[in-house]
Amino acid sequence: MARLFVSQERIDRWSGEGKVTIEGEVMHLPALGRSFRLRPAVHVMRLETDGEDTHRLVGRVKTSEQLVELDAEQMDGSLVIGEISYECEEGFVGEVVGNLGP
Repeated sequence: MARLFVSQERIDRWSGEGKVTIEGEVMHLPALGRSFRLRPAVHVMRLETDGEDTHRLVGRVKTSEQLVELDAEQMDGSLVIGEISYECEEGFVGEVVGNLGP
């Protein structure tokens, strides 16, 4: 199944430009003829604290459900797990739910 990460900033920009419409948890991209079911997620950008990325999260996308499993706290562009802090970009994971038609 095709998935993509879309930042909140990008969704806001596309929406302002009329490139997407959002209905509930579904984002429609008419230019691609696709719709995506959106789930809250973060893209982990970099480690903010000294030390190692023991959770191996840098460069990865994690959904809210996965963050709960990791016992992570998310706040204002940061993700904290125990003593380790990461910089992250908030957004959504989108999974294809259908075509918009011919």
